[in-house]
Amino acid sequence: MFYLRNAELVDGTGKPPFVGGLLMDGDRIVKLCDTAPDGFGGEVVDCTGLTVTPGFIDAHSHNDWFALRDDAECFFKPFLQQGITSFVTGNCGLSTSGFAAGSVHEGKIGGGLFSLDGNRGVYPRMGDWLAAVDGGAPGNVAALAGHGSARIGVSGMSAEPLDGVGMEAMLRVLEQSLQDGACGVSLGLMYEPGIYAPRDELVEVARLVKRYNRVLTVHPKAMSRLSLSYGSMTKSHLMLALEELADIVRETGVDFQYSHLLFVGARTWGDEPKAIKALEALAETGSRVLFDMYPLHYGASVISVILPEWYMKLTPAQRQKPLTRAKLAVMIQATSKLLGFGFDDITIAYADEGNEDMQGKTVAQLAVEWNISKLQAYLKICEASDFKARVLQGKYQNRDIVKRLMRHDMSLFMTDAWVESSGVQNGGIYGAFPLFWQLADEAGLPIETAVAKMTGRTAARFGLKDRGVLREGAFADVTVVDRKALRPRIDEALPPLGVEYVFVNGQAVVRKGEFIAGQRPGRAIRAE
Repeated sequence: MFYLRNAELVDGTGKPPFVGGLLMDGDRIVKLCDTAPDGFGGEVVDCTGLTVTPGFIDAHSHNDWFALRDDAECFFKPFLQQGITSFVTGNCGLSTSGFAAGSVHEGKIGGGLFSLDGNRGVYPRMGDWLAAVDGGAPGNVAALAGHGSARIGVSGMSAEPLDGVGMEAMLRVLEQSLQDGACGVSLGLMYEPGIYAPRDELVEVARLVKRYNRVLTVHPKAMSRLSLSYGSMTKSHLMLALEELADIVRETGVDFQYSHLLFVGARTWGDEPKAIKALEALAETGSRVLFDMYPLHYGASVISVILPEWYMKLTPAQRQKPLTRAKLAVMIQATSKLLGFGFDDITIAYADEGNEDMQGKTVAQLAVEWNISKLQAYLKICEASDFKARVLQGKYQNRDIVKRLMRHDMSLFMTDAWVESSGVQNGGIYGAFPLFWQLADEAGLPIETAVAKMTGRTAARFGLKDRGVLREGAFADVTVVDRKALRPRIDEALPPLGVEYVFVNGQAVVRKGEFIAGQRPGRAIRAE
């Protein structure tokens, strides 16, 4: 039992802060009260000068890939240290569960960005995976069913459209995941095999999600004004991709979550007001439309993400042909110039064993070292890592864009970061949410609104019952912050200052700023 006394309480609903106390017993908040009950025998934590909020909820996480590892703690620790207690996982079409049992393509689950290796067992069925996670992870985990994982289970990385039998098999797996408690379905239209899915397939997936009143989250086909995913330049490719999604949303009425609203390349930044206007117009059709965002100006991805669909469909021998290389070179050079984004903005985070000398360097730097062109260096990295190298890409947005998006009613906060076993880490693992707090003051965003975007609004969006709020009967996921001392230390690759206590289901995992090792109090959260 814990009693947090004399705290500034920000309850996650968007209501103004108030001073009071909070009583936790077991895994629940028992009462909000000014004094501890008579005969209280638990621990009293003096929170004078401190702010108590619901545990933060990461609206876009990939920690499902690490939840069942024996060393799961090292992958969750930096997130818990920044106050995050729950994770919405399975994003970008890539979930660790939700694929056909016994599939010959099981080894390809993860799309090259993630892997099932190292997990305590493989669980094709979502319900079995959630049961295994329950009580076995350092933080709470909810899951989206990845369309990409379901499709891989049926046809691997094939670029061919699914036939009737394949479509039925894929939809059956996705439906089973929704029945088991998945909080929605995610699409990854910039990754294999999602990039190959035709419109009619996406419509069928959206209709399924609509029937279960869940959320369709989408990593769109393009997040820049010019991409290699489209052939012509009649309009911004970011807007073209958004319009294609909006058309599906209007046809099906599905609730739509735009994953990581970004504007890649300095010359794409001007698309921000147009994209916001399009999302607002889509919301007026009756679908619940939101987007998630992170506060950094770069993000993690896989190196092949900028390659065009036609190139990825080629065999290794076809890719080596001079005409193929020439065509690709022309497209990439034109795209780079028109975007204000190039090979000096792509840093290699990890490129597989034996390629450690590439890590921490940009493609442009490696081109100089190897005395070859930037495109040759890029393709050399692709081929050396089997097109699976992890990268950090810059110029995704700027500080002003971040603050405007934070203020928008449609935005939810997230990290889209994960801990790499080796290589260069994404700074979001160390302090994305404390940075949101810092930027909220600059953006003129009331603290109660900022906290709601980190907690209650995210829980409501994904059907996470009794999470994200401070009220009697809610789960005791609680974060205690010293607002005056709060400071993200992303550039130093250190946990933030000012996160004093973190409780997951009533169990302290951070105490007086120190992480407490050896605990797995997390639960599987099934959508309702």
